[in-house]
Amino acid sequence: MAFQVSQRSKEAIPGPRGGILARHLTAYEADPVGFLEDCRRRYGDVFRFDTDVVVVTDPDLVTEVLARTNRDSVPNANPLHGGRFPTPEQTRRWMDARQLAAPIFRSASLPSRLPVVQAALASDLDALDGTWFDPSDACWAICVRALLPLYLPSESPALVDAVLASFDAARGAAEAAVRVPSWMPSRLRRRVRNADQHVRDTITPMLGCPHADASATMLGHIQAQPETVPSDIAMGAMGFTLLGAIGTMGAAWCWILYYLAAHPEAADRIREEATTATGITKDPARALPYTWAFAQEVLRLRPPAWLLGRDAITDVNLGDAEVPAGTAIMFSPYLLHHDERWWTTDPHKFSPERWLDTARPHTPGAYLPFASGPRGCLGTHLGLAILALTAVHITTQKRLDVPNLETITTYFGPSTLTPATMKARLTPK
Repeated sequence: MAFQVSQRSKEAIPGPRGGILARHLTAYEADPVGFLEDCRRRYGDVFRFDTDVVVVTDPDLVTEVLARTNRDSVPNANPLHGGRFPTPEQTRRWMDARQLAAPIFRSASLPSRLPVVQAALASDLDALDGTWFDPSDACWAICVRALLPLYLPSESPALVDAVLASFDAARGAAEAAVRVPSWMPSRLRRRVRNADQHVRDTITPMLGCPHADASATMLGHIQAQPETVPSDIAMGAMGFTLLGAIGTMGAAWCWILYYLAAHPEAADRIREEATTATGITKDPARALPYTWAFAQEVLRLRPPAWLLGRDAITDVNLGDAEVPAGTAIMFSPYLLHHDERWWTTDPHKFSPERWLDTARPHTPGAYLPFASGPRGCLGTHLGLAILALTAVHITTQKRLDVPNLETITTYFGPSTLTPATMKARLTPK
């Protein structure tokens, strides 16, 4: 479903002419970041990409859009639902699910489960020993199994398989980049719905079966509520927060391997830090300051969700620009993270040290690897912990080989940013 911007707005917001079927779409697909950067230089920090798409590159305006999510805007409408916006009731129910899940992801709650997360990561990394693999193929399953200890007290291959199938279906739909009217039969929609239903069918028996050792997990947290949690809210907290984390975490995990190989001096420093550190799983940010900074820098240079957006459900003012309801407001963490205007030192340089200074290295709102606002990622601290623990295990236990680093390119996908043509091998030290 396409929305039309008013004539007044089209005149007020500059941008390339001709609509999405014009030549600029070809230019965008050939070089997404280069095209958006060129538009920003030509038209300013708010420009029109299409009749119903506006791009924002000013961190203050992006922060404002994110902060007012659920009031002025909602996350981009699902194309398989015909581009329909969620109803206020659907938004409220999803926020209830997020609120239910939030305590499990707080940094104070993680020490009890991080040792199990670390063990899951180590097991999966050890299983890769001696084989050549593409990180962008291996990452999704590794991240599901690393996250699962926060959800369940024991392993569940059935849930891993169900979640991976659902994620794969959703990713395939995103790659197809089509909007399917809600009334039209669709194999994509059917595949996504069937995969999501499989996740529900796998989780439902777990919710109805109390586990004595589940107290520190999402399952135990849901079962311990004083009143029975409605099934859709429990399912949102239990299953679909896990699904939402896979893309971001998996893509970031790939880039951890890339930057360890590309910067052996950083890998050496991580190894030295890890061999003398204590309390790594209790408080990895404090125990591993350089490793934590390394993970932050990887997320800065290669933010996994490189392009995000909100759909305006009311008229929105972005500085001097008037954006009518129905417009997609897009922003790119990648552009923000590489814009020299917002960083105190060269943003194109790999430098974990920038995060070790007491002063913030960027303008407020210019670092958004996990978005922000009421729909920002719940697992920010957990995500950084998993990346740091991965770096520690590889540098202390493995020899990492990544040949032909100079030929590895960046794939700017519709949902995630991943390395292309990358092969890696781990061997025990």
